[in-house]
Amino acid sequence: MENSYKFFQNTQCEFFPCHKVEKVENFNCMFCYCPLYREEWCLGNPEYVISRKGQRIKDCSNCLLVHQPEMYDMVIGRLQREDELLHIDLRKLKTQVKERLMQITHINEIDADMKYEHQINIDRILDGVMKDMSGSCAVDVLLQEFAPECICPGYFTFCGKKIECGILTQLDISLIDKGYIYAFHAPVVDLENTGSVLDQYYMEAFQVACIDVIRGWLQGYLERKNSVYEKKYCSPSFGPGYYGMGMEAVPELLGLMDASQVGVSWNGECMSPKMSLVGTYLIAGEDVFEIDSDCRDCIGHSGGCEFCIKH
Repeated sequence: MENSYKFFQNTQCEFFPCHKVEKVENFNCMFCYCPLYREEWCLGNPEYVISRKGQRIKDCSNCLLVHQPEMYDMVIGRLQREDELLHIDLRKLKTQVKERLMQITHINEIDADMKYEHQINIDRILDGVMKDMSGSCAVDVLLQEFAPECICPGYFTFCGKKIECGILTQLDISLIDKGYIYAFHAPVVDLENTGSVLDQYYMEAFQVACIDVIRGWLQGYLERKNSVYEKKYCSPSFGPGYYGMGMEAVPELLGLMDASQVGVSWNGECMSPKMSLVGTYLIAGEDVFEIDSDCRDCIGHSGGCEFCIKH
């Protein structure tokens, strides 16, 4: 192959080719050092070794991905990404999920004997669902950062389009440093083959509990992530259907990111899977997110903030 902006060979290099290959003439030196090395979830299939100091080191000796000419565009596309993919292990959040599930189903409000019976059923549901989930029992979450210039009084602006969000009229947006868009879906459960109606109810409540717990976990994660050098504060999740953002914002927000990475899509009418979520978080140097409780369930009626302020 001839040298070009996508392909280059340095045959004078003392290490050429630095991997064992069948066709040396197709070995691409364009990425001499893999630009994806520091990514935990890169495009390749690396191995890991433990050093004498106990450090976990990424070993790419057997990975040829960045040296394959046809992978140039994919590597560049990966480098241009501005998102972060998280894998949240529900087993580590099982206690919080159970507590939230019991709140949703109001089990703590019934008499002791019935409460004990329902607790047994909830434990059975939780253990069964987590056992059936594949892999590490994880929920994948996609995060994408956006600049403070996208935040305006009463709306977000992306690609020249406005997404109304009433709560932004009540915040001092000059103190906001950045924001994040997120997308994920609750664990998918087989409701059709679930036994009793009560079990189906618990399964759906389990999905809602997972969504609530993960949103709270993300808020704490983003606050810690942005507080390395100085204390920062993360807002609650502002999204379609609450805090003054209408449901019409769903496809607009999903269109700003590649949500297919976490299995979320828009079919023209709703998100798929059914229990999917998209929304935003905001980061500020001061806690400017103390807001009226009525805003929490506001679905974004036009003029809603003006009405509430006046009345």
